[in-house]
Amino acid sequence: MIATVGDGCYLMAGFELTTAVQHNIAVIWVIFNDGEYKLIKLSQLSIYKETALVSFDNPDYVAFAHACGADGYAVDTQHDFEKALAAALASGRPTLIDAKISRVDLPNFSENPAGLLASIWDRLTKRDLSRHDIGE
Repeated sequence: MIATVGDGCYLMAGFELTTAVQHNIAVIWVIFNDGEYKLIKLSQLSIYKETALVSFDNPDYVAFAHACGADGYAVDTQHDFEKALAAALASGRPTLIDAKISRVDLPNFSENPAGLLASIWDRLTKRDLSRHDIGE
């Protein structure tokens, strides 16, 4: 199993790693590390046109993984990521991959379980419906 999470999301929980180690469950966490709460930032920008309290310094995720008894890798290129992922898949052990990304990388987030296009369609149709409701 592979879980992909943002660094802010992982900081809000992250203790599942110790459970995976205790029960030898081969989960791989890929942490997209940009040092900010990206979705909160985007929401603040869309509502308030400015942001606050969305940037932070991350801990050493590789050291955390090792302290928990898991494998850990820090990567900042696609080539390094591919090597770390291959090693994690081959190990059969709980693994954390700290993938450094740029702050301009945007997550592919969808409020609709059917995906991003369905979410965009939902927003467009809701906008059109609300316009008709107010007589536009």
